[in-house]
Amino acid sequence: MTAVPDIASQPPPLAAARAHWTIYLPSLAVALVWIGVYGYAALHQPPLAGLRALALAVVLLGVPVLLLSAALRARVLAVEVRQGRRDGTALELYARGGFIRPREIRIGAGEIASLRLRRSLPQRLFGGGALDLKTMSGDRVRLADLDRPEVIAAALAQPAHPDFGHQEVLR
Repeated sequence: MTAVPDIASQPPPLAAARAHWTIYLPSLAVALVWIGVYGYAALHQPPLAGLRALALAVVLLGVPVLLLSAALRARVLAVEVRQGRRDGTALELYARGGFIRPREIRIGAGEIASLRLRRSLPQRLFGGGALDLKTMSGDRVRLADLDRPEVIAAALAQPAHPDFGHQEVLR
């Protein structure tokens, strides 16, 4: 049995981000499309009963499942930049997500080879975004649907492996 770390004993994070409300936009898009399909099937002459029933089933059954999935994902998604656990001086990225398969990631700031902020069109309009990380070992991590990805990126930008990409002149 492993000991659970005491949350009160940990220093507060230097930067934190949670899920952005745009996480619900795909569910809204599915609902609007299938409501439109339902309207088309109902108004078509002769009425398309099979398509209308399918659209109604998707709107009444599928959309709530999508909304529940997004709500559960939004509830557990958290990204923080903290002081490292080992020596307390180096920064560390901590990310938690996944409600079906919970997943925690810890990456030292010195292990990050590249960091990229990405924003889809809705995220550019309404805020939010994603972080794409590449570690020195070549692993790629994508942290999507964050409310303040630029805060996390700014906190990690300074200490992130300063010599990466440095070229030495050969003599």
